[in-house]
Order: sequence, then structure tokens, then C-alpha cells
Amino acid sequence: LLLVALGLAITYGLMGVINMAHGELMMIGAYTAYVVQLAMPTHLAASILISIPAAFIVSGLVGIAIERGVVKHLYGRPLETLLATFGISLILQQLVRSIFSPLNRSVATPEFMSGQWQINDALSLTWNRIYIVLFTLLVFAALQMILRRTSLGLKVRAVSQNRAMARSMGINSDRVDAITFGLGSGIAGVAGVALSQLTNVGPNLGQSYIIDSFMVVVFGGVGNLWGTLIGGM
Repeated sequence: LLLVALGLAITYGLMGVINMAHGELMMIGAYTAYVVQLAMPTHLAASILISIPAAFIVSGLVGIAIERGVVKHLYGRPLETLLATFGISLILQQLVRSIFSPLNRSVATPEFMSGQWQINDALSLTWNRIYIVLFTLLVFAALQMILRRTSLGLKVRAVSQNRAMARSMGINSDRVDAITFGLGSGIAGVAGVALSQLTNVGPNLGQSYIIDSFMVVVFGGVGNLWGTLIGGM
């Protein structure tokens, strides 16, 4: 939930865009993990590690295409943005059904993520969930670093706070919008890789999490990443 909500916190919180296709960007990330594992059936651990940057790039590029092709023309019109991205989500679902069939696919868990940590007779934690929680915290720390310590992060915060003033200072707000949307979409793709270790991958994967992740963002405070962390947990 936190991984999905982090991407939403950027696109919804910082840009004010209600992206109903966010769940499908997560689904694309999960299918990327499935395809990478098909290409490397004998190297499960390596395939998961390769899936993370691959899913980030694929989902990020799809997100940039959505922003440049559709969302760019609808800034300031939240209802139209919501309807347009909902239509895109249906298109992406049908595209996946056409390519991979409507049947669910499974992504195998590598050996180091298999099994469970038996704390006592009443409590045991599965290793894959422990790894996903740690990975989520790493992604959160990296995102905070990008937004607080890089030139891109400074521009993103400037545009989100005062677009007109940022433009007058020479910041290309269109380019910042595209990169920001791509960053949020890429994080959704990474969330899909994590989710592929917990459940089957299917065309309706994103629909199961999109409402809950919106609730996390709103509960934590729109645009507040630390609030999103608390809400997700």
C-alpha cells in the first residue's frame, strides 16, 4: 500500500492529478517481473533484482506517455482528468488481456525470500513480506533524497508550490511535470514487482489496490510523504 501510495502522493499530492490509471501502472510493473522471469527461468533471484529497475523504466515511460498525450491537456480540470485516466486504465487492462490472456500468472519466489521466520509458537512472519517492508522503506528514503537533495526535487517542489513563479525563474514546468509523473508511475511499477511476490499477476490487479492507496494518501495528508508513510503502515 505504501509503495502504491508513494507514486500517488507525487502525481496527486504534488501535481493535483487524480490518476485512475495508477493501479494499471502497478499492473504493468508486475507483468514486467513476469516477463523478466520468463526470460531467466533458472535465475530467480537475479530475475527479481533485474525486474525492479526494468519495471521502474517501463512503467515510468508509460506514465510519461500518458502525461504527454492526455494529462498535459487537462491540467486544472480534475473531473476531466479523472474520466480520461479511468478510460486509459480500461485500455491498459484490455491490452494486457490481449497480450497475456485474461488468466492470472504467477511469479515464482526466489529461495532467499521463501519460508518464514518462526518467532514463537504463536507468531511467524514470512520472509517475502519482511523483505518487501524493508524494500519499501528503502524506496521511501530514496524518494525523500531525490525531493530534498537534488536539482530535480527542488524544481518539483517549486512547481508544486507556485507554478507561475517557478516559470518566471526559468524552470521548464512542462518538463518537470513529465518527469514527476514518470517518477510516480515508475514507483507504481516497482510496487507491482513487490506485489507479484504476494499474489498472482492478472489484468485486474491494480483495481484491488487503487481505492485503498488513495485513502492512504488522503489520510496521510495530500502531498505529505511522511504522512503517507504513517498512513501506509
